[in-house]
Amino acid sequence: MRARRTAPLWCALALGCAAQQSTWSSDQAFDPPSVERARELAPDLYLRAEAASDRADQARGRKDAEIADEYREQARLWLAAAVTEAERIELSRRLQTLRREEERWAKQLARDQDASALVATDISRYRARAVALREAERVASLSEARTTDDATLDAVLTRVRFNLALAEALGASESQLRSLRARTEAMARTRPKSAKPAEALLLDTEALIGAMRAEWPSPRPGASTELVQMAQMTGFSADRTGTGVVIRSERFFTSGGEVSSASVKRFAGLLAAFPHGPVACQVAVPELQSRIWSRRVAALIDRLDVVDDPARVSTSMIATTSLGAGVVQCTFAAYREP
Repeated sequence: MRARRTAPLWCALALGCAAQQSTWSSDQAFDPPSVERARELAPDLYLRAEAASDRADQARGRKDAEIADEYREQARLWLAAAVTEAERIELSRRLQTLRREEERWAKQLARDQDASALVATDISRYRARAVALREAERVASLSEARTTDDATLDAVLTRVRFNLALAEALGASESQLRSLRARTEAMARTRPKSAKPAEALLLDTEALIGAMRAEWPSPRPGASTELVQMAQMTGFSADRTGTGVVIRSERFFTSGGEVSSASVKRFAGLLAAFPHGPVACQVAVPELQSRIWSRRVAALIDRLDVVDDPARVSTSMIATTSLGAGVVQCTFAAYREP
């Protein structure tokens, strides 16, 4: 059944089964395995590509070549985003495997120096396949730095290009994309040392994705998975629960009790990229009567009011021993899925 559902879309888009072959039919990114992975890992985007392909077939049957070409192009863009999203999810999974394997290999190296060459080869092989996502984790600390090294900049550019592909598939116009693409290419050429322009570019692409999603009355199927993935990539822990997606971090406050600008900026990126519904935040405190924590939470509320619609985010304190003091957990209620 899977093969029967996947083959028509790949055939129509990647091989150009119609009389006029697609200009990108030779792109190996759209071979049958990549399309199948997109169908399984990014079903919402894949289904839109499939629907557009079906409309192209219908228009072709009516001999309306212009409309058929428009729908074929829409299908290509949706499928490109689905393949990109599937690759990102796969890389995330491989990253976790890589971490476990690196720990095991480190112990093995300590026990047996003769195995070092083989282990190093294996580590390099895994890193080569997971490098884009692994290096993208450097982005989580971007707001805390004044400068950025080449590896971090490459990670930012990788994330930015993923975001632009997704925004295009979600309906972003050429005028909306043009300036962001120009900034991306300029940054790739000039390699700025300051972290500010890289951080600003990343946040702007996330805001564009959010603007496209905001045109939908409610989150699309699979959006909760996307939210969990993005939260984890930006340094938060995240889980899907019966009440929505819950993200959690112990880094909203510095060791001195100040509100962390880096964490607020990362949280602002999540709010911008996932614009639907209210978000309820709770700050774990030792006791509700604590004046120190009352002041800290009030400062956090002031900062969060600035980054998003004040009516969207609510923040309160909760006295609990199950979470460390200062841990903040926020529930995105609209992203609740069965």
